[in-house]
Amino acid sequence: MLDQTRINYRGEYGLASGGAVRDHVLMAVATEYENTVMRKISALAPDDIGQRFGGSDTLLVQRKYDGEGALIYFDAEHCFSFSAPAGRVRVGYPALQALAERLRAAGVQKALLRGELYLQATAQGEERRAGVSEVIRVSFSGAAEDLARLKLALFDIVMLDGRDLRPQQSDYGTTLTQLEQFFGTDENALVHAVAGRRVAESELPAAFDAEIQAGAEGVVLRRLNRAEAWKIKPLRTVDAVLIGYVEGDFEGQFGVASLLTALVYPDGEGGRWLQTFVRVGSGLSDAERIAMLDQLRPLRVDAPLAMTDSSGREIHFLKPRHVLELQGEDLIHAEGGRAQRTQLLSWDEDNGWRFLGLQACPRLSFARFARMREDKSWNDGGARIEQIGLSGARPTLQTTESSTEIIRREVYGKGEMLRKLVVVRKGGELSYPYLIYWTDYSARRAEALKVSLDLAATVERAEAIASELLEKNLAKGWERIGT
Repeated sequence: MLDQTRINYRGEYGLASGGAVRDHVLMAVATEYENTVMRKISALAPDDIGQRFGGSDTLLVQRKYDGEGALIYFDAEHCFSFSAPAGRVRVGYPALQALAERLRAAGVQKALLRGELYLQATAQGEERRAGVSEVIRVSFSGAAEDLARLKLALFDIVMLDGRDLRPQQSDYGTTLTQLEQFFGTDENALVHAVAGRRVAESELPAAFDAEIQAGAEGVVLRRLNRAEAWKIKPLRTVDAVLIGYVEGDFEGQFGVASLLTALVYPDGEGGRWLQTFVRVGSGLSDAERIAMLDQLRPLRVDAPLAMTDSSGREIHFLKPRHVLELQGEDLIHAEGGRAQRTQLLSWDEDNGWRFLGLQACPRLSFARFARMREDKSWNDGGARIEQIGLSGARPTLQTTESSTEIIRREVYGKGEMLRKLVVVRKGGELSYPYLIYWTDYSARRAEALKVSLDLAATVERAEAIASELLEKNLAKGWERIGT
């Protein structure tokens, strides 16, 4: 069912970053569900509620938890949460164990559920909601007490004791009733059915506002009598200073393709310090793209470092003059267990830009340009970094050198075939610092060279993976020929 060689354990808890589900049927069902159900949930803006829902129907308003979507498989021998199609797997955390106990008590033999893995707040009234970035950080490097804060909110049943319940989307009320019977609705529990209430269409704006005030990331609206669902999240607005742009072709015309923005630290010695924030291309009209090109070109200055967009086009740096209003969904503090980091720069009117290093800085998801803020100046707090929850204190500059140490290197030969094992340790603050490379070369194959990569959190785990690779791939006749 699971490829144990891909799972890194810390006590009972285990995490595989991907490709750990061996059951192809399970993965096919889960992937099909994600594609035909979850990706069919439409996204709406808060302003769309009044325009879209003006009838007399009753809808289900469910809280949208700020976490990571998870599929949960349970049977007599297994209970694990995973993603599809990536196959990221988590096992052995308390919320998952609580779910398995509930299902056994209900007499369930086998189930595939869909829910949200989210993080319980550490204290009542926390200023910043623990989001998906915190879930990922805890998953990769959290201590036992952090893992005990992970919760599961269940909102759908995909399969139950051999019955395919995917068609039950058109009768979602029945699904919700089953989930409430299995898991209850107590949000203080480690596992529970997703919170929701039935609301008339005319009351939806007030219901949305109430959920946001209560700390929800957003809401999911569902029809109870047909397969229709929408997710709605409030827009976050941030004012940022414009420091660069990319130019290029669009729709047969030429103009600004995207804008590079930054946030400003309080004044201090050594010029003004700015933290690059996001690059935005959405929200600009064709007329704005053309007009901005003539407006920005006279402000171009030398770049402090070479930067390009995802298409390899050069980012032209500017004198900081204009403040932009940006809109997005949420601030992403970390991905893949690592903090988001961006360029820290200093600006001096006489000496221009200077690159100071990389520093942690959240990223605004689904960022888009809203408007120019002609009424604001970047020099007097119009683009302050405190807007995104940082203290505003200038970070301490650090110079760290990343190093790579070869732990193990072995080369084996058999005739004209070669196989090589290399285990290295990467320097820096990494959740998985050990990399295990396996190279397989055979000139007679259509694909002569094959290389695979595994990750490990500890040297013991790296050595175990290396031993498994050697045992699996070196049969009779292979001889060690070098290092």
